[in-house]
Amino acid sequence: MSTSRKLAAAIAALGVAVLPGCVAAGIGGTTYAVKASQRGDLQGPARAGDAQAQYELGLSHCCMGPGFSTRTATEWLCQAAKQGYAPAQYELGRIYAGEVSRTPAPGQKVIRAATAKSDSVSSYVWFQLAADGGEDRAVSRASDALSSLTEYEVMAAESSLANWRDMPCEYDDVFSD
Repeated sequence: MSTSRKLAAAIAALGVAVLPGCVAAGIGGTTYAVKASQRGDLQGPARAGDAQAQYELGLSHCCMGPGFSTRTATEWLCQAAKQGYAPAQYELGRIYAGEVSRTPAPGQKVIRAATAKSDSVSSYVWFQLAADGGEDRAVSRASDALSSLTEYEVMAAESSLANWRDMPCEYDDVFSD
């Protein structure tokens, strides 16, 4: 194996092992570059209300690097999540847990980890909704998130769960500073 291939493999392994981020880019042989190139094909169905297309479009924008936008990602993920699409709810849980990076470019990992915002109540609510919707990955995440909430945050989360379709889920609505 050439030195450049070894380096690329080591960087990819480090990015996945240390900070798995927004979508497992290596799974299924897809990459964000491929997903980004498919955005045009997803626009029509997503705008027409197709939750899976909204989810895929959200993933194509998630979550860092050139051509990516956490804000745009959450706009599309929010639309799918509000339709009860559990995979989108799970991804919103991850984003609001502060996990906005997937496989960052070398040097971006530390910067992103230090600057990522989080909202523990929103994260828990989206994980719980995803778990209720059958997203197996969300079950332990919801339990872990709940155990970290204060009594006040648990009450806020219960209220949000009861009225989840009305809760803010777009990035700028959650982090309105």
